[in-house]
Amino acid sequence: MGKNLISFVLLFLITFFSKAQTSQDAFNLSTYGVFGSARYNSMGGAFGSLGGDLSSISDNPAGAAVFLFPEVGMSFEMNFNSSLAIGNMRNSSINESFSDLNQFGLIFSLKNSKEEPFNKINFGFNVQKVQDFRNNFNQISSRSIGLDQFFLNYAQGMVLDDLMTRENETIDELYDFLGSNYGYSGQQAFLGFNGYIIDPVSNDPLNNSYVSSAKYDRVDHDFYLNKNGDHKKYSFTIATQYKKNTYIGLNLNSHQINYHEVSDISESNYLSDSKIDFIRFNNDVMTYGRGFSAQVGIITKFKNNLRLGFSYQSPTRLNLTEESIQFLISENFYQGSLIRDIVDPQIINISNYKLSTPSKTSISASLIIGSKRKGLISVEYSSKNYGNINFISNQNTYFRSLNQELTSTYKSASMLRFGGELRSNNFSFRAGYYSEESSIINRDNSHSGISFGIGLDFKNGSVLGLSIISSDSNRINSLSASGINDVFLANAKRTSITASYNFKL
Repeated sequence: MGKNLISFVLLFLITFFSKAQTSQDAFNLSTYGVFGSARYNSMGGAFGSLGGDLSSISDNPAGAAVFLFPEVGMSFEMNFNSSLAIGNMRNSSINESFSDLNQFGLIFSLKNSKEEPFNKINFGFNVQKVQDFRNNFNQISSRSIGLDQFFLNYAQGMVLDDLMTRENETIDELYDFLGSNYGYSGQQAFLGFNGYIIDPVSNDPLNNSYVSSAKYDRVDHDFYLNKNGDHKKYSFTIATQYKKNTYIGLNLNSHQINYHEVSDISESNYLSDSKIDFIRFNNDVMTYGRGFSAQVGIITKFKNNLRLGFSYQSPTRLNLTEESIQFLISENFYQGSLIRDIVDPQIINISNYKLSTPSKTSISASLIIGSKRKGLISVEYSSKNYGNINFISNQNTYFRSLNQELTSTYKSASMLRFGGELRSNNFSFRAGYYSEESSIINRDNSHSGISFGIGLDFKNGSVLGLSIISSDSNRINSLSASGINDVFLANAKRTSITASYNFKL
């Protein structure tokens, strides 16, 4: 195997299981999906120039000024997810379903009794999910590079004496010591050495060179990945109507992140003369924290049937905490017997860091059809430069290298949203489509969705809505932390059913 391929493999080995922070983690925390009320979802989220919907506040705060009366609304969502990997494997799919309350909001309207330029001031609050991290994935495959290379990469250069327990010292204490003094790399070297996956070249306490105890032509991997959690955005809004045709709004946003990832890989099918017969490696990572962003927006009406909108969301600054725990199980031959070793340090690694996610700029337009507003068509264009994702640290060399990696890996990506609505008596029929281009240089992680919905207006002013979204996304994944020598494409499909109920106060 050539040096270039080996370097490529080791790069991804470090990236995937290095649950110190990674560029992939930063990207995941920077993405938004289409989540909101039934009306919002059924029109593909193309609400930037419309307003009058609680979820639209999250995109353009000027939409809060469109409301004529105080209103409360909530949305309940049910999702059905499936993932399928494409590549060198025998089996690779996971199906799941889940449900939750994904949106709640309210608007208060204060009208000015006098004829003044600013004739109305509205105050609003809306909380809604902007990203759902839930995704399960399983892959069974056969590869030419194994987990031993992952541990070897971290062990080289580590002094043997530092990897060995002292008298009366537990593995928990040594693992904790290595984390404090050598970081993640020292802990991985410890796991590989104490799991007898790697051996020192010599027993000299100052030895800093290691070899693999595994022998194989190809190894079998059973890889399982479970992700849970979401990103919620709490918007506090003030908006006003200027004269008859202009709406202006401001959002102060609080962001809440909860992200839980469990990765588990089992490796087998070694040669008969291999010291190692089986490896299982488990990593459990929890990331949580809060952040802040601000938004400004404007909506202008022309001739009562054409509306144009503009909004800008600032970069989101997140203060995050990461907690991780890992264990290793290995089976190896010793003096003709198969020995099972469990390296399970009951230590939770905790790190704190700050992350800045990119700003977002949106322009939108909508056309009201008919003098009695029997229908509408709406379109929205937005853009985010994912290359601007930034770990906030001027002193940490590791974070500086991650920022360089983010700049060279990710690029600006635009999203187009289309939506339409037809009204007939008390019923509304809606449809929409959205598509975001790939944000990774030379790779395809694009996603798109099509949506439909219906609304029913009651005489008391309340509204019941139902929507269905069917989305399709490409996700770039790497199993290289398990010793796999390439990346693979996973196609994720989501069907989301949302029911909303809004009523005027």
